[in-house]
Amino acid sequence: MKIETDCFGMDPKEIEAARRALTENEQVAKSSLEKYLSQIKEWEYCYCANCKTIRFSSDLEATEEGVRCSKCKGYNLEAPGWVRCPHHKDSIVKCPRSGKGIVKSKYQYECHDHCYFRTT
Repeated sequence: MKIETDCFGMDPKEIEAARRALTENEQVAKSSLEKYLSQIKEWEYCYCANCKTIRFSSDLEATEEGVRCSKCKGYNLEAPGWVRCPHHKDSIVKCPRSGKGIVKSKYQYECHDHCYFRTT
Protein backbone atom coordinates (compact mmCIF):
# COMPACT_ATOMS: atom_id res chain seq x y z
CA MET A 1 0.00 0.00 0.00
CA LYS A 2 1.44 3.31 -1.11
CA ILE A 3 0.89 6.49 0.97
CA GLU A 4 0.88 9.70 -0.99
CA THR A 5 3.08 12.50 0.29
CA ASP A 6 3.49 16.09 -0.76
CA CYS A 7 6.80 17.71 -1.64
CA PHE A 8 7.56 18.30 2.08
CA GLY A 9 7.23 14.64 2.98
CA MET A 10 3.94 15.00 4.90
CA ASP A 11 1.23 12.40 4.53
CA PRO A 12 -2.41 13.49 3.98
CA LYS A 13 -3.32 12.93 7.65
CA GLU A 14 -0.55 15.29 8.77
CA ILE A 15 -1.65 17.89 6.22
CA GLU A 16 -5.26 17.70 7.44
CA ALA A 17 -4.14 18.00 11.09
CA ALA A 18 -2.06 21.06 10.21
CA ARG A 19 -5.05 22.63 8.42
CA ARG A 20 -7.29 22.00 11.44
CA ALA A 21 -4.70 23.53 13.78
CA LEU A 22 -4.44 26.59 11.54
CA THR A 23 -8.23 26.95 11.45
CA GLU A 24 -8.42 26.67 15.27
CA ASN A 25 -5.71 29.35 15.63
CA GLU A 26 -7.63 31.63 13.27
CA GLN A 27 -10.79 31.13 15.34
CA VAL A 28 -8.93 31.96 18.58
CA ALA A 29 -7.48 35.11 16.98
CA LYS A 30 -10.91 36.10 15.67
CA SER A 31 -12.55 35.62 19.07
CA SER A 32 -9.84 37.67 20.80
CA LEU A 33 -10.30 40.46 18.25
CA GLU A 34 -14.06 40.38 18.86
CA LYS A 35 -13.41 40.54 22.61
CA TYR A 36 -11.16 43.59 22.23
CA LEU A 37 -13.60 45.28 19.83
CA SER A 38 -16.38 44.88 22.40
CA GLN A 39 -14.03 46.25 25.06
CA ILE A 40 -13.45 49.38 22.94
CA LYS A 41 -17.20 49.77 22.51
CA GLU A 42 -17.74 49.36 26.26
CA TRP A 43 -14.98 51.85 27.21
CA GLU A 44 -16.04 54.57 24.70
CA TYR A 45 -12.83 56.38 25.66
CA CYS A 46 -9.75 55.82 27.80
CA TYR A 47 -6.48 57.48 28.76
CA CYS A 48 -3.30 56.72 26.82
CA ALA A 49 -0.41 56.94 29.29
CA ASN A 50 2.14 57.14 26.46
CA CYS A 51 0.48 60.11 24.73
CA LYS A 52 -0.90 61.50 28.02
CA THR A 53 -4.17 62.14 26.20
CA ILE A 54 -7.76 60.99 26.34
CA ARG A 55 -8.40 58.70 23.39
CA PHE A 56 -11.91 58.07 22.07
CA SER A 57 -13.01 54.77 20.55
CA SER A 58 -12.23 56.08 17.06
CA ASP A 59 -8.58 56.46 18.18
CA LEU A 60 -8.32 52.87 19.45
CA GLU A 61 -7.49 49.66 17.60
CA ALA A 62 -8.15 46.02 18.48
CA THR A 63 -5.27 43.64 17.79
CA GLU A 64 -4.54 40.05 18.81
CA GLU A 65 -2.44 41.40 21.72
CA GLY A 66 -5.12 43.76 23.02
CA VAL A 67 -6.45 47.30 22.66
CA ARG A 68 -3.94 49.89 21.51
CA CYS A 69 -3.75 53.59 20.71
CA SER A 70 -3.83 54.19 16.96
CA LYS A 71 -1.64 57.31 17.30
CA CYS A 72 1.37 55.97 19.25
CA LYS A 73 0.64 52.22 18.70
CA GLY A 74 1.10 51.67 22.45
CA TYR A 75 -0.86 49.30 24.69
CA ASN A 76 -0.35 51.41 27.84
CA LEU A 77 -4.02 52.39 28.23
CA GLU A 78 -5.96 53.14 31.41
CA ALA A 79 -9.55 51.89 31.43
CA PRO A 80 -12.21 54.42 32.41
CA GLY A 81 -14.06 54.10 35.70
CA TRP A 82 -17.05 55.62 37.46
CA VAL A 83 -16.11 58.33 39.99
CA ARG A 84 -17.49 61.44 41.63
CA CYS A 85 -15.60 64.12 39.69
CA PRO A 86 -14.88 67.38 41.57
CA HIS A 87 -15.70 69.33 38.40
CA HIS A 88 -19.20 67.83 38.22
CA LYS A 89 -19.88 68.14 41.98
CA ASP A 90 -23.18 66.30 42.35
CA SER A 91 -22.93 63.52 39.78
CA ILE A 92 -20.94 60.40 39.09
CA VAL A 93 -19.20 60.31 35.71
CA LYS A 94 -17.14 57.84 33.72
CA CYS A 95 -13.63 59.26 34.18
CA PRO A 96 -11.00 58.39 31.54
CA ARG A 97 -8.39 57.93 34.31
CA SER A 98 -10.71 56.23 36.83
CA GLY A 99 -10.19 59.10 39.26
CA LYS A 100 -6.42 58.62 39.63
CA GLY A 101 -5.87 62.39 39.61
CA ILE A 102 -8.42 63.12 42.35
CA VAL A 103 -6.85 64.07 45.69
CA LYS A 104 -8.22 65.52 48.91
CA SER A 105 -7.01 69.03 49.68
CA LYS A 106 -7.51 70.78 53.00
CA TYR A 107 -11.19 71.57 52.38
CA GLN A 108 -12.32 69.66 49.31
CA TYR A 109 -11.40 67.15 46.62
CA GLU A 110 -9.48 68.36 43.58
CA CYS A 111 -8.57 66.75 40.30
CA HIS A 112 -4.92 67.21 39.39
CA ASP A 113 -5.51 66.01 35.84
CA HIS A 114 -7.54 69.12 35.01
CA CYS A 115 -9.09 67.38 32.02
CA TYR A 116 -12.51 68.95 32.60
CA PHE A 117 -13.81 66.01 30.68
CA ARG A 118 -17.42 66.41 29.52
CA THR A 119 -17.96 69.69 31.39
CA THR A 120 -19.33 71.48 28.32
